[in-house]
Amino acid sequence: MLYLRKKSILMQRTFKSKIGILTHILLLITIILLFYSMWIKSIIFLVIMLIINVLFVPSFIHTEYIFNNNMLYIKSGYLPVIKLDTISEIISHPKKNSLFTTNPIKRYALSSDQIILYCKDNRRIAISPYDKEGFIRETIKCNPNVKVI
Repeated sequence: MLYLRKKSILMQRTFKSKIGILTHILLLITIILLFYSMWIKSIIFLVIMLIINVLFVPSFIHTEYIFNNNMLYIKSGYLPVIKLDTISEIISHPKKNSLFTTNPIKRYALSSDQIILYCKDNRRIAISPYDKEGFIRETIKCNPNVKVI
């Protein structure tokens, strides 16, 4: 029993998200606006800024990509799950115009230095791991049919 537990722990690998300068600036602006709303004593503006900070700040801070048992878990505020065998190709250096072709809801990248995962069900997911090459190697190790572009 203990041996099985250790084996499942060894199969898990986590990649932290790279955070770009624009994300830092956006985070700083929301915090400044939060304090500004307290300074001008606007309750409505304060409530709006609190909601924005409570909803989005955790995803800025805690975005990571976890490989575990042939699944890719993307932790960014909520936890979407991708089966690794559904990934058909990876674009490791996307063109700047292709960054805006992905659905913003499927964007889990906190930096402009990102990779795009194409799934067999026509989903496109943008992510930005610090170790892009390590992430791609781990994906290929779990799914050797992935085409890297």
